[in-house]
Amino acid sequence: MTGHLGDHLRTPPPVWDVLQDKILVHTRTSDGVRADLARMGKTHDGLTLCAKDAIQIARSFNAHSAGEPLQLVDPEAYEEYATIEEPFRPDHICEPGQLSFLDDEDAGKIQGLLDAQLRSGAAAALTPTRYIKAGKRDIVAAVVDVAGELDVERTILAVPLDHGWLRSDEDIDWLIEELSQLPHIKAITLGAIYNPLQLKGTATALRKLIRGLERVALIRTDLAGLDAYAHGALFASIGMQTPLRRIRTPGATPSKNRERRAVTTTVLHPQLLRYFNADTLHDLYGDTEPPACECAECQGESLTRSQHENRAHQEAANRHNIATWLPWAQELQRAAPGQARYAAWQELCWNAVEAHRTLREKLSAPGELEVPRWLSEWIQEPGQNLPAH
Repeated sequence: MTGHLGDHLRTPPPVWDVLQDKILVHTRTSDGVRADLARMGKTHDGLTLCAKDAIQIARSFNAHSAGEPLQLVDPEAYEEYATIEEPFRPDHICEPGQLSFLDDEDAGKIQGLLDAQLRSGAAAALTPTRYIKAGKRDIVAAVVDVAGELDVERTILAVPLDHGWLRSDEDIDWLIEELSQLPHIKAITLGAIYNPLQLKGTATALRKLIRGLERVALIRTDLAGLDAYAHGALFASIGMQTPLRRIRTPGATPSKNRERRAVTTTVLHPQLLRYFNADTLHDLYGDTEPPACECAECQGESLTRSQHENRAHQEAANRHNIATWLPWAQELQRAAPGQARYAAWQELCWNAVEAHRTLREKLSAPGELEVPRWLSEWIQEPGQNLPAH
């Protein structure tokens, strides 16, 4: 007989039980971020920690954090394109000092590297899947083939998809059929040069993909994570910093204006259900008196007080953003899965559409405030019965 008395009592629950109904904060860590999270207390469901040297940082974070639960480590393997021969990027999750020795066909070696994430304190291991170009079905099939051999109860398959996958119903249906072969959680994240939800039909297509899969999550995202959760996703992970609300197409070059900005401050508008760059928000209101924000961070201060290229203002805006969407997440979590949760989300979205119309009447340049494409799609009725995951 091997093992120790009581070992069976320490067997962790499957990851879908651990992460069900969680809305996580997707973040990079630094002393400033640790301080921000400590100021917020333990009001959120936990963190997805994002870094190339994620194992080392996760261990350090656990040693110095204020007790925030580390749920996942994001190894950011999608900065390179996946190929059939190399769909994964294992060296992103190697132990400190360990050389990458992975044959991408060897699921056992992948599992060994994923175990390093678990030893760092993560609740589950996230596969280091590279960015999958639109239409590359053979690469998706290769990912599924290897993932099928991984520990289903402790592993989450990261599925970083180019937004082009969502352009046709045929591709979406194929993805649903292929990914449904796996009992693992599938963590979807979308890539584009800029925000993929700005493209017509993307929000609707993403919703179709989420609704078509069991054990699915949406990570490294924005408020689309709440739409996904309302439509049956197991959990979501919403970016704290602006770059962590999507993935960028590998090799894409930002515009000159964006390159010059060392700091980008974005502010979540509580009534409009959308993020604005701080300078855009200033210009939007112009001479119109901006609203006071009553979130736990702002406590009645002006919504437009942030300056765009100011590090302290960026950190305050990050805290404001979480403090703003957190009550929405909690409202959805309190609602029963299925129709009740969907109805709660629809009410939030319709209120935001009406707030656009109301504010437009007050602005001197009303044409500057159109309802964004994704919000127009979020208020549309789904085409089939809601899953009650």
